[in-house]
Amino acid sequence: MNTQLTLVFGLVLMSLIMVNATTRPSTSLPRCVLPSVCIRGSPRVCGRNPQGQCQRYNNICELLESNRQRINVGVVHVRDSECRTVRGVGGTHRRPCYRPCPARPVVCKQTPASQHICVRTRNNRECKVLANRCQLRNQNCHARPRNNWLRTDRRRCGKLTLGDKPQACLNIPIVTPTVEPRTPSRASPVTPTRTPTVTPTRAPPVTPVTRTPTVTVSRPPTVTA
Repeated sequence: MNTQLTLVFGLVLMSLIMVNATTRPSTSLPRCVLPSVCIRGSPRVCGRNPQGQCQRYNNICELLESNRQRINVGVVHVRDSECRTVRGVGGTHRRPCYRPCPARPVVCKQTPASQHICVRTRNNRECKVLANRCQLRNQNCHARPRNNWLRTDRRRCGKLTLGDKPQACLNIPIVTPTVEPRTPSRASPVTPTRTPTVTPTRAPPVTPVTRTPTVTVSRPPTVTA
């Protein structure tokens, strides 16, 4: 009897394991529907997209819906500290995620000279060349004064190379496009149309008609006897 119960329980357990193995977990995001009152009272959350941009959302459901509707694909929920520089809610306020400075300088990868960047001080006076954005972050985090370097146009560093001391930034000439004045197109000369001259035709002279005077003959009165 005990062996039969053990066999039955074993078969039931094996069937449950097979059912769980064959059923695949749902990959779709959970649908979150909140009433308007709950949306107004729910806390704001911070989301980060694959490009490293952070955006604030009114609630976690709005973040999930943006992924579902393909508005912002790949957005993940992150700590609110990464939205430290984001001032408002929505895509118009999206900014690079805030990353606090590490305790020690980071060992940066070597990059070819064609990918070196030019940076300038905040007062726009001195420029120098750095290898990449990693070195720029080390400069702003661990050099004095902090957050003093910003990326600028490569031409402002002139002939400076990696490792040179900062020098005065070169001024880039601002080329304003010259607009050539338009020459008025000469119109083809208008030939005046000559109106045909009408020569008046003279009527032939009219000869006056002389009327002969009419003579009335008076008859004598008839005498009756």
